[in-house]
Amino acid sequence: FEVDEEGEGIVDAPKGRAGNYTNTDDILLCNTWLQVSRDPSVGCDQSRDAYWGRMKEHFDAHNVSGIDRSERSLRSRWSTINSDCQKWVAAQKAVDK
Repeated sequence: FEVDEEGEGIVDAPKGRAGNYTNTDDILLCNTWLQVSRDPSVGCDQSRDAYWGRMKEHFDAHNVSGIDRSERSLRSRWSTINSDCQKWVAAQKAVDK
């Protein structure tokens, strides 16, 4: 927190980068993806915004790290995890041949 220009009130400091995701955060994000993507009551006909809103809601409900993650941050981290998983699957298929 910072003091305002008059030195009287406290104002919120600008939000910066939240920090790196931990293994626990990654596991929670993967479990969140499993829960949200497999929810039969919603199906697959939802907008990107609705989908990631549900992802954030579930992630926030189970997040014990105390670090608030934005939808954009969750999308970015999920993209990295998903890309790495696809590379692993491709490597595994090459080994299995």
